[in-house]
Amino acid sequence: MSKEFSIYKKVSYIDFAAAALFTLLLINFSLDISLLAFPLALIFSGSLVYLSFFKIFKKTDGSKAMAVLKLTQYLPYFLLLCFILRRAGKNGTSSFYDFITVLLWIIVFVTSLILSNLMGEKKIKKLSEGWSVKPEFKKPQGAARIAFEIVDWIDALIWAIFTVMLFQIFVFQLYEIPSESMVPTFLIKDRVIVSKFDCGPKFPLTNIGLPDFRRYKRGQTIVLRNPHYSLERKSEVKTVVSQLVYMLTFMTVNLNTDENGELKADPLVKRICGEPGEQLVMQDGQLYARTKNHDFQPVSLDNKFACWNLNALPSNVKNKVQLFPLDAKEYEELVDFEEYRRNYDLKVAEFRAYELVRSLNSLSQAASLTEEVFEAPSLFEFHLFSKAGQITSDILTKKGGRKWFGDFMTSWISNKNNERDLYSEANYRLNVMAKITFGNIVLRSAILIKNKAGEDEWKNDAELNQYYELAQKLNWYIQSHLDQRNMPLFPANDAQGNPQYIPNNCYFMMGDNRFNSLDLRHSYEQTQKALSADDQLSIEYYSNMEPQYVNKRYIIGKPVYRFWPATRRGKV
Repeated sequence: MSKEFSIYKKVSYIDFAAAALFTLLLINFSLDISLLAFPLALIFSGSLVYLSFFKIFKKTDGSKAMAVLKLTQYLPYFLLLCFILRRAGKNGTSSFYDFITVLLWIIVFVTSLILSNLMGEKKIKKLSEGWSVKPEFKKPQGAARIAFEIVDWIDALIWAIFTVMLFQIFVFQLYEIPSESMVPTFLIKDRVIVSKFDCGPKFPLTNIGLPDFRRYKRGQTIVLRNPHYSLERKSEVKTVVSQLVYMLTFMTVNLNTDENGELKADPLVKRICGEPGEQLVMQDGQLYARTKNHDFQPVSLDNKFACWNLNALPSNVKNKVQLFPLDAKEYEELVDFEEYRRNYDLKVAEFRAYELVRSLNSLSQAASLTEEVFEAPSLFEFHLFSKAGQITSDILTKKGGRKWFGDFMTSWISNKNNERDLYSEANYRLNVMAKITFGNIVLRSAILIKNKAGEDEWKNDAELNQYYELAQKLNWYIQSHLDQRNMPLFPANDAQGNPQYIPNNCYFMMGDNRFNSLDLRHSYEQTQKALSADDQLSIEYYSNMEPQYVNKRYIIGKPVYRFWPATRRGKV
């Protein structure tokens, strides 16, 4: 027996023992797909053990050496598939159980590499010295050569797929940009290489893997699991399977869909905008941050990446952008509107609110009241403006209408001088602006009703049209841009008003294309919310604002290189 053969046998025994223990840990009795993991692993590893022990070790018969080599090479990858299959069932496994299984798999992987090397064509001669039957690596001739070449190509393809699969789980992953949330950094269909090795990659469906030793900081682009989706077992199984199919089909088939059959926005590519120990707020497109050691300050680095006006992009990038939430004129109007809101005089508004109430009272006193009781309308901003004519009629003719109008128009005044953060102050002013605009519409409508104005007079009333024009601008900003342009204190202060901060190992991310990025500022559902907490009768709007931070365990990699399209290839 040669020295090489003695080493080969010892390593093989280690490989067989680890594979056997690994296979035993796949045993379970759940009546689902996970039940297949154990028999499949047993058949595959058992075939390898049988051929190795009875043919090579016992009879030194090298006629099956090629089959043993291929089974040895495929063993760790096949066991990895069985590992995933076992965890795809209803019943999970404990972290300790996973740790032992992963440790055994690593032993199988390492020993299989050693054995494959010892059985290579260059070393097989020394290994097989003294064997009764020498291994044959010669290619057949004639018609059999064609079949051999086909099988050889299939073998090479399968080997490449398994290698890429392992590489993609732990080292690099290919990722196709699905949306324009990161314009101009990334465009739709950009394909990038994502580094995973230093971001703590895990074995599929477990928390066992490499440590995360990358240091994350503001401004870095990262790829993360979408926290808006459930990470429960059933969903994770579908995600893992879809990733494998996506990889095996060279990024052409994506099965990662939600319960409605729509493609999931998972994973996401975003930029780190908030770090541990910070409290954030964003107003009029400017991000501010404070810590325990300093008050709110503008985050200058965020201005470098945040893209609000796509019209200002270079032409070579702008021509590739599909959606422009605002054209150049609309963006200027937005900025002007925000400036108008910042300079809005609350003292003048207070005087106008009382004047509106007095004026309407004097008009409504002359109107005859019916026996009907006034029902307070919805405070939803669009409803108030679109139904202003009917609401005015009800105020004038129904009991309690004038009182409601007076309460609604002045409910904000008692808290006018309260101290508020930037976001709350801006929304408080928006609420007052909307109320005064609504009050102006109601008073002008009441005058037209009193004067029994005709249809043409209503349509052509310049004063009323001016108020409705402002109402339309308010609706445009509140419903379409408020939640994209701004963000409340995050994390929110506690009940006593004490600042809260992003915890250790947690980060806040946004897309660069802020008007077209459904990111960690937002939920996927809208709820009706009050514009201002300092007004009991605040105007309301539909909002999906629900900022959240995520633990770094959600981060799965960092884009490092764009390889497609060729005209935009380069380091990220």
